[in-house]
Amino acid sequence: RTTMANIKNVVKVMNFHSLLRVDKAKRKADNYKALEEEILSFMNKVLNNKNLNLDKRLITSKPDGKIVNFYIGNDLGFCGNFNSSVKHVAEEDKGVIKIVVGEKIFMNKDDVALNIAKEDFYNDFKKVEDIIKPLLINRRIKEINAIFNRYYNVNNIKLEKKKLFPLEFDDSKNTEDFVIETDASSMFEDLLLLYIECELQIIESNSWAAENIMRQNLTSESLKKIDEIEEEKQKQVRKEKKYQAFKKQMANYRKGI
Repeated sequence: RTTMANIKNVVKVMNFHSLLRVDKAKRKADNYKALEEEILSFMNKVLNNKNLNLDKRLITSKPDGKIVNFYIGNDLGFCGNFNSSVKHVAEEDKGVIKIVVGEKIFMNKDDVALNIAKEDFYNDFKKVEDIIKPLLINRRIKEINAIFNRYYNVNNIKLEKKKLFPLEFDDSKNTEDFVIETDASSMFEDLLLLYIECELQIIESNSWAAENIMRQNLTSESLKKIDEIEEEKQKQVRKEKKYQAFKKQMANYRKGI
């Protein structure tokens, strides 16, 4: 019983921390979403600024260019199906540059440009930037996608593929033209990279929430199973006590005879 009680306490802690991580992931995604909207707004103004006359091929797809796919997994355990679905897509995709995020889906293959833990992905985006920046600057990208488990609510988590590049802007929303001293193309390239980073961080946050919802569901189910086991043991204990009491009564009855 002591062992079962210890296991139950550990699972309760895991369950609680999973819920906390979901809330933290939502706050992180909201922060990046606000930044992303500001970046998109400014990119639109720069791109459609008549004084700058920027080359709009910066945001367009090159038909015969490279495809870069991000596969977002997780680093923690107790969530096997979460990673297997992402890894399956990564293994099936051919002819693409693969960037795999999450230690649990580590893939040692020729078409994997980068395997990176989630913590490093969050803290050191330069490793990713070093791969995609030359391709963007030299107009060699057809598209950039992210494959991840999207969190909608506690009962709805789906494996999805989201396109991050190319981009489309509505030039009718631009209402002002201005002049800048720096190189507009170089600045726009940096903004484009920053936008992609924000998108990826939002996706990683959503994936993190999905992962912890799955873990929370698993731990909740485990707690139910533990309660069922404990209840069954209690039933056996009560049954045994009744049997012993009955044996004692019968022994006393025979003595009376």
